[in-house]
Amino acid sequence: MAKKAVSLTLDEANLLWLRGRGYGHGNLSAALDRLIAEARAGRLGAAAQARSVVGTIDLPADDPQLSRADSTVRELFAQSVARPLQVRETHTSRQAIPRSRRSRRRG
Repeated sequence: MAKKAVSLTLDEANLLWLRGRGYGHGNLSAALDRLIAEARAGRLGAAAQARSVVGTIDLPADDPQLSRADSTVRELFAQSVARPLQVRETHTSRQAIPRSRRSRRRG
């Protein structure tokens, strides 16, 4: 299966947990990939068990078969698109430091 690069930010406590469980010794990407594969395969115990979504969605009493869902979604989409959209460029307060002026690490 093809792999795809992603950016990932983890809390320090989660990194510590990964290391404590033996993950992250070496290639952290491979460790996270293995951890997710184990979770998906159900080998991580209670945390990996399938959870039901029953009761998480309330169906309207007047349309339990959702026969009007298409028109409702189209209406909501039209309302969303009709709202004005404000776009601004953000500027960073720091300017790029020329390469020759960057500090060098000394070992």
